Amino acid sequence: MIKRHAIAIFFILIAFLVFGFVGAESPETIHFFEDSRCPDCARQKEYMENVLLEEYPDLEVEVYEISERENQELLKEMMEERGVEDYRLMVPTTFIGENYFQGFYEEDRELMKRALEGENVMMEQRACYVEIPFIGEVCVETLPLPALAAVLGSLDGLNVCSIGALILILMIVLSFDSRKKIVFYGGLFIVTAVAIYGLLVFAWTALFQTIAHFIGPINTIIGIAAFLGALYFLKEFIRFLKYGPTCESTNSKLAQKATKKVKSAFNNEASRTVVLITSVMLFAAVITLVELPCSFGLPMVYGGILAQTGLPWISYAFYIGLYLFFYMLIELIIFAGAVITKEVWIAQSNLITWVYLAGTLVLFFLSYYYLIGL
Repeated sequence: MIKRHAIAIFFILIAFLVFGFVGAESPETIHFFEDSRCPDCARQKEYMENVLLEEYPDLEVEVYEISERENQELLKEMMEERGVEDYRLMVPTTFIGENYFQGFYEEDRELMKRALEGENVMMEQRACYVEIPFIGEVCVETLPLPALAAVLGSLDGLNVCSIGALILILMIVLSFDSRKKIVFYGGLFIVTAVAIYGLLVFAWTALFQTIAHFIGPINTIIGIAAFLGALYFLKEFIRFLKYGPTCESTNSKLAQKATKKVKSAFNNEASRTVVLITSVMLFAAVITLVELPCSFGLPMVYGGILAQTGLPWISYAFYIGLYLFFYMLIELIIFAGAVITKEVWIAQSNLITWVYLAGTLVLFFLSYYYLIGL
């Protein structure tokens, strides 16, 4: 009898220990990296609070602010633990067990639930790879933003309208035979053009971020913008093949009036410095605005891609500044040559024609990726 009681007690203890350990198991934890101003982060937090925490009452969500340096290091460590070295520091980034999610898309909702059930859903996440002839598979989402800024900014900067306007200013100023005046007025033109164009890219980024806040992922909008931009670049490429690279925007009344005014200001020996400065700045502003169709699509698409990253505005400023650097790079080279040699070197070349073809292909690729390749 005692033996039977001892056996029963033994099995009860075993059961207690087993179920005790199971019950004491720490609940599944989601590690969530966010930025307080990120619209995608806000949508994911709402989903986790209203859906995941309701279905998984033992679930814990650890939230990390990505702007803090130690949290950036933690994200890096967690990526390395999963064998990931090539990744983007972006929000929202979510870790569930061995799974991780960057961004928050509609299909991620069910995938997160399955990840909480212990499944490995990494291979089922949104495919970002697109096959490019002669290059291979490329994932747009993992392309470093600096590389994207360099490619799109350089294509945008090889703009026949803007380059022609800078050359006009430099040729007028060269008549003074003064390096200081070349630096001052040529530099003033570039700074004014960059400031106005930078505001445009900022505006596109802010617009797309606002749209994303209300409708969620803006892939379709970016894809349509890229497609329309590609059609415009293709039209210009065909025109350049027939007639050579020319800027149609300078034929507008506004551009002609601005050109006449700046020439008149510099030809008038009685013009004061403040008049010359005002004329150059107005000329740069007008040319930058009327030339916008020449680069239709590129700044819009870049702004949309930036908005999707959910970065803080200080990071937006950095990446927009990088884009503007490559946008003005060819003009900076022309400007530097004029300062050093006191001459404007103009090479008769069809380079810009083929740049427009490259821009067409890049924009078609981006439109395919955002509209079809997702």
